Amino acid sequence: MAAQHPIIKYRLTPQGRTPDYLCKHEGSFAGMYGVNTNKEGYIPAWLSPQETQYLGLGCGPIDPDGVPAGVEVISTKTALQTYITGISTTWTVDSEGVTGIRTETTTGTLEAWNPPSGMEGEEYSGPGLTTTTSASVTYDAPSGTVIEHTASYVTKIVVERSSASGVTTSTQEFEIRHPYTNITVTGTSDVVGVVTTTAGPGGEGEEVTTTTTTTTTTATHQDITEGYSDSVTTTDVDGVVTKTRTRTYREVTKVRNPFDPAAATEELWNKYKAVNGL
Repeated sequence: MAAQHPIIKYRLTPQGRTPDYLCKHEGSFAGMYGVNTNKEGYIPAWLSPQETQYLGLGCGPIDPDGVPAGVEVISTKTALQTYITGISTTWTVDSEGVTGIRTETTTGTLEAWNPPSGMEGEEYSGPGLTTTTSASVTYDAPSGTVIEHTASYVTKIVVERSSASGVTTSTQEFEIRHPYTNITVTGTSDVVGVVTTTAGPGGEGEEVTTTTTTTTTTATHQDITEGYSDSVTTTDVDGVVTKTRTRTYREVTKVRNPFDPAAATEELWNKYKAVNGL
């Protein structure tokens, strides 16, 4: 006997809505592993919003006279794995894990945290803040290849103005700003632009040549970032209020793995069997 809720390939309706014939039972699935089936460079076989084909459970059984346009039935586990394998050859899965934790604890009286303004230039002279930092505890990164990013940054601009009166040079240097805890410089390049103008009204003034040299630095970063969260407590001992702030720093590493079509097949097939009571 055919399954009451078959695995199907389906598309959205021409109006962009989820079709009514999908299974709504607890444990079913829909919208899985969408892929645009139009071939690049050709007139599209499917117009938007129906160009993407998904996997889901149908609310069957299938009519023996046929299925709606855009619907195909997958009746075996082997056929399911063959389909998922075929569409996922370039897919990857990203995940992340905490790879380091350290804490920074700062404590002191409320006056030390917010020193009162002194009169006539007087400054707060009471006990200051005390900060202690714990040793970093490290953990192994999740299994996989640490994700890397490559970016280019403008790190220097030199402008030289030359005329009969002399030469003036101005230099601006810029820090490389990024969210990652490490960086590897892979190269630098300069672009030189030269502009000649004539100062003064009527074009009869002094000729000025401006040379602008822009230095661009290319760098690679591993996707390792550090963020923090704060926890603040206060204690009152005989009227002396002490405030303690604990800042917890967490290093997070992101990794990438190939998509596993066999595991994806197993997951969907088990849901299919559970919903159908097989």
